[in-house]
Amino acid sequence: MAADREGDGLQDRELNLVCGLMTQRLLGAARVFASNYQIVVCDDPFTPLDDEQNWDAEKTKRGFAGVPAFRMIGTEADLNDHWVELVSCDRPPSSDEWQRITCVHFHSGSGRIHVMSVIDSDPPISADIERGDYAVYAAAQNLGIDQSSLGETGKLSDAEIAERRDIEWHRLFLVPGKPEFEGRVVDR
Repeated sequence: MAADREGDGLQDRELNLVCGLMTQRLLGAARVFASNYQIVVCDDPFTPLDDEQNWDAEKTKRGFAGVPAFRMIGTEADLNDHWVELVSCDRPPSSDEWQRITCVHFHSGSGRIHVMSVIDSDPPISADIERGDYAVYAAAQNLGIDQSSLGETGKLSDAEIAERRDIEWHRLFLVPGKPEFEGRVVDR
């Protein structure tokens, strides 16, 4: 069942999308402030990381940092204000449909997944999942494009940013099983 925040227009509903042969179930969607150009996908928001697990040149190049229970995935737009959707599905997204796809191994020992900023104390997206290993395919469109780069100055509401597909937005595909490869799958 979706665990969504009030005000995002998705309260207590489950959305099933069939794209080709892939069925996707919406687990949650929200506006995420990607502080320091990163979105966090984690099992426990309070997991401490040491310096070796944090960003360095190699991790920046492959598009992610962290450990399987706490992943940080890179973003591009300067305002760091993104609409993010979390879906569960049975297979990876089509590489033809996305500007960038980054694959990471994610492990949930608690049976929870959270999507948030590194500065959030309350994750905007949280959902119950089966315990175990997953591949998270972080797919993005319109990299680096935000209201500022389009010359817009007004603040968008959550409903407005959810509808915008001309600025950077992300869909995280949660696929059961440990991935064979981690890193950038597509980067156009």
